[in-house]
Amino acid sequence: MIEPTGKMAKSSEANSAPDVALILLNNSGIGGTERRFAQVFRGLRARQVSVSLVINESLQLRLVRSRLLDPDAAGLVVKERVGKVAYALRKMDYALACVSVGWWLFRIKPKVMHLVLSGAYAALPAQALGWAPPAILSIVCPSLRELVGSAPGLWLYRRALKRAALVDALTESVGAMVESAGVAPERIRVSSGSCVDTNRFRPASTKKPWVVFSGRLVEEKNPILFVEACALVHRLMPEARFFLLGDGPLRRPVEESIRRHKLGACTDVGWRDEVEEILGPALLFASLQRMDNYPSQALLEAMACGASVVATDVGLTAKLVDHTVGLRVQADPISVADALVRLLADPERTQILGERGRERVLRDHSLDAYLTHLEGLYAAAGESGAQPAYASAEARR
Repeated sequence: MIEPTGKMAKSSEANSAPDVALILLNNSGIGGTERRFAQVFRGLRARQVSVSLVINESLQLRLVRSRLLDPDAAGLVVKERVGKVAYALRKMDYALACVSVGWWLFRIKPKVMHLVLSGAYAALPAQALGWAPPAILSIVCPSLRELVGSAPGLWLYRRALKRAALVDALTESVGAMVESAGVAPERIRVSSGSCVDTNRFRPASTKKPWVVFSGRLVEEKNPILFVEACALVHRLMPEARFFLLGDGPLRRPVEESIRRHKLGACTDVGWRDEVEEILGPALLFASLQRMDNYPSQALLEAMACGASVVATDVGLTAKLVDHTVGLRVQADPISVADALVRLLADPERTQILGERGRERVLRDHSLDAYLTHLEGLYAAAGESGAQPAYASAEARR
């Protein structure tokens, strides 16, 4: 049995079988989910929870460069041989990951596994063979299709949902989506919030007229909308500077839009490992997602840095962004630009909004509360009665 904080087995060299295997795989980049769960792993370790990390090598490298993960922290680093030869075929590495993850689970025998992103795929064969312990599957997106992106992937992910002992839903809308996908309500747990490292992400002593977008350059995040709004802002506020902190399939269209609007001299594009060096001095942050901005990791990090927010009024965004921390707008360039100009024109008031935003993050999205939520899931999954094939006859009684 796995028990919550204070009773869980402590990490030690003598105990090679961890209570929890956190399986975090994604070979298409680094985003909020990856940063969130790297932080979770470090937080669990700090609580002396017996946890081992399974991660693919490219993601490990990115998280190490971002100072979110120690180089030797992982229990298993999944190799990516196909992706090194042909980047376009990198998804085939997940098939090889199934073998290495399955064999690792069979040998190490953790009590519970926590699956994040493509970890859900890699554990499926081991689950089918009975080699895997009970699983918690974390889902952060209110649309499976947006999360997965392909029909075969969607089919596999639905199988992972069916096999999970518990589904960890980041928001109520995610929980409703999971239930509509056929998961029984009693197997769904919704967290009260997310988490952010408020020691690393904190305001700079002086704020500048910087407007920041942070996230993958994909349709859901609306980076082109951000550029179009910045072009309007630039005409009225030529002293403003703009940042698109991210990379992705829309990188080229974004750069073309910047050139077309003649914003090259005042706009920076590309991910930075030390993202807090930009967020800390920034006066404003724009979160323009199409489905939901709550609780975007990038948005929480910006709010922790004392940036006031302009956010699209979609999904559960109002739970995080209201008139006390920023402005909610419609997803069109004029609405976004008007809000940005209003806030840039009154920096003293805008800085107060940013301070209130940081207070909200400290109150509602603490790492401690999120870790306690997860430890409760680990305990519940361990008590669920789901036993792997390698469990002894005595353990099954």
